[in-house]
Amino acid sequence: MVQSIDSLINKPIYNAVNINIRKPEVNSKNCDCDSCVVNDNGVYNAVKINIDKPAINPQKKIYDYPRMEAPVPFELANVNPIPLPQGFPIAAEYHSASFVIPEDKNAEVPAPNYTTVEAEKGIEKLEAEEAKENKAPSGVTFHGTEPTIKRPEIIPPEDIKPDVDIALITANLNSNNFDTQALQMEEITRTALDNPENAMPYIVRDVFKSLIAIANKDSSTLEPPTKEQIDARKKLVANIIFAESNKDAKALPYKITEEEIALANTIAPLEQAERNKEYALYTMAVLSKVFMDGVEKETGSVVPFTDIPGVSTMVDTLRYNPNPSVKAAAVDALAYIQKPEYKDVLTELYSLAQADKNQILANTASSALEKLNKQ
Repeated sequence: MVQSIDSLINKPIYNAVNINIRKPEVNSKNCDCDSCVVNDNGVYNAVKINIDKPAINPQKKIYDYPRMEAPVPFELANVNPIPLPQGFPIAAEYHSASFVIPEDKNAEVPAPNYTTVEAEKGIEKLEAEEAKENKAPSGVTFHGTEPTIKRPEIIPPEDIKPDVDIALITANLNSNNFDTQALQMEEITRTALDNPENAMPYIVRDVFKSLIAIANKDSSTLEPPTKEQIDARKKLVANIIFAESNKDAKALPYKITEEEIALANTIAPLEQAERNKEYALYTMAVLSKVFMDGVEKETGSVVPFTDIPGVSTMVDTLRYNPNPSVKAAAVDALAYIQKPEYKDVLTELYSLAQADKNQILANTASSALEKLNKQ
């Protein structure tokens, strides 16, 4: 109930209890009559409290707004009426609790607005009828109702493999079959030469680690070519040289059978390992060149000589490998990646190889040094 402002202003506000205790006693009388007199011994076990208008916050509120859960009708508001002059005319309509709207038959009835609770109850009934008739839903939804949606079809992704399977490549490079190693190195080299951008995935630690292992393989325990193989090769080479020099000759110096030709073309395990060392050095050089060009293109800086991938293996091969053919392959690998910025260190290495007793290695080093000085 809403109280008037005057009553709230003039009403005393208490926030404690007004207690007034009269004649507290411990020993009461033993009878119920009023004529008996009990002597007061003057001992009290209660406190006489008389509190007059106590307050913690003495500020007086002008109006305390009530918290209502629903609107209050005018009849229950208990608002103080405004005094009117005597004889003030008041129409009877003002005291009416409801209004009567005249009926207009021509008036258009607006379409129902499905936003109220009653409308929601009605639409639930409508949807129930539609469900019985197997009709499509009317499409009218309300807050809190879960709409029916069509889920997209989920297609499982395909097993997409990378363009370069590094695991397979390293497995081929680490194979015990020398031909498998050679074919894999040939594929890497051709890719790097034809399209350097496609060779970037090969420039990873695992690939270079496998190539270095091939170049450093100890082949001393492998089977060398037999004497029969060497003899067959000598005959075959002599016939080839004679045929090129004497094109009109009707007979060759050596008669060689098909079996001897097949034996001459058979490569012993030791020879296969040494051949793959040369392939590994050249493959590392091609990949290193792709790496160096990419860094220079992106940063404008030349890769330091010691930071070139695989360069330490090239230098160690040139210095310590006993096979002159493999040393010559190391010189060719260094010549492929040489730059004027590496001139000092490469000049020292080429000069070392140029003094070797093997003429093929010395000639290879001389050509590389000449090319370096022209850069």
